[in-house]
Amino acid sequence: MRLLFSILALFIIAQLLGIFTGLTVISDLNRNPYVEELVITQNADEPTNALFFIGYILFGAAFMIILIRVFKRFGILFTLMEFMLISTSSSIVFYAFLRIILGYEISTMIAILMGLSFSVLKWLRPQLKNSAAVLATAGVGTIFGISLGVLPLIIFLVFLSIYDYLSVFMTKHMVELANFVVKKDLAFTITARSPAKKGKREKRIDLGTGDIIAPIMLEVSTLSFNPIATVFVFVGAVVSLGLFLTVVWKSKMVLPALPPIVSGMIISLLIGFLLGFY
Repeated sequence: MRLLFSILALFIIAQLLGIFTGLTVISDLNRNPYVEELVITQNADEPTNALFFIGYILFGAAFMIILIRVFKRFGILFTLMEFMLISTSSSIVFYAFLRIILGYEISTMIAILMGLSFSVLKWLRPQLKNSAAVLATAGVGTIFGISLGVLPLIIFLVFLSIYDYLSVFMTKHMVELANFVVKKDLAFTITARSPAKKGKREKRIDLGTGDIIAPIMLEVSTLSFNPIATVFVFVGAVVSLGLFLTVVWKSKMVLPALPPIVSGMIISLLIGFLLGFY
């Protein structure tokens, strides 16, 4: 059970970092031109924006599968991709912390340097993978969260859950992608492991960064709607993941995490609405 608690703890840390980063970025949206450039859409509340993000995910998944099947021998290519992801997304989180004491211009410049430096450090010390994944998910989740309103985001997440289920049980390409990431030990999952005992295999459990980013997106998006709704989304995500990890650990099966996580968030969000909190 220690491994499950480790994964859940990392998940919670990522959520809290995402919420904190989202609060800072939202407050600076109309003041910092660099922050304004993070917004991907023109109208966050337009439901059709969900279609754009759906297409983005499908293209990204297809692109990654092609890269793995054609260029899997060129490890440097995936290292560079990891480097770019960590440096850009972690800099957003660093920016949020720097803004506590510094102005947005100097915070932006220092955060970019810190993001690049941290990426180099992770390259030199691979054991920083979990830290890199947590920072990256908080940054990416913030970008998506400020770019989509609550309704478009729920539509997007429901589709993403269906896609996650089909890609694991039907096409199985998500299993192929996960196996590659785990084998290369890239910062696209968070990992909890226990040392291998004599005559036994190492115990480990991985959670994909997409499963962490999804709730951060909805938490950040609901901040502009009602911060209390954010609390309900957070609780729903944590509880549903805890139940999911318990089932996975006992069944020892590879299961898609997004369907239960998204279902838990939506149910929790509806409970808060029915109770009259927002």
